[in-house]
Amino acid sequence: MGRIGDRLPLARLGGRQTYLVAWEDGEPVGHAAIAFADTQLGVPEIQDVFVREERRGQGIGEAVTRAAEELVAERGHRRVSIGYGIANDVAKNLYAKLGYRDAGIPPQRVKGTIMIRSGQLEVDDTLVYLVKDLAVDSGRSRSS
Repeated sequence: MGRIGDRLPLARLGGRQTYLVAWEDGEPVGHAAIAFADTQLGVPEIQDVFVREERRGQGIGEAVTRAAEELVAERGHRRVSIGYGIANDVAKNLYAKLGYRDAGIPPQRVKGTIMIRSGQLEVDDTLVYLVKDLAVDSGRSRSS
């Protein structure tokens, strides 16, 4: 795990999330986390989508987000949420392209000190939450 952590921030590692890591030629190039509980909207939430700077614009963010959606659907959930910083137009455009829509809640301001894997981090951001309905095998689906 140290090898991945040396190349990717993995800020939420060690919590109750599931991490998906994108690899190319034996190197980690991006990741996304999925929280299945204790989320803002009460449905699984894709969090911490990240792509190494030199690899951005190559479809990796889209790939890890789609992989996260597939895992959420495989676990029987019909809906997934995702949030992004209000000033992050790249994320906003990606999630619109992937079919996310406004979650119907006002943007949420996050301000203060949070603990992440590397220690304390001062945060002052406004998060916009989106949702997407997922196609789920009806034999395995449950309410989310």
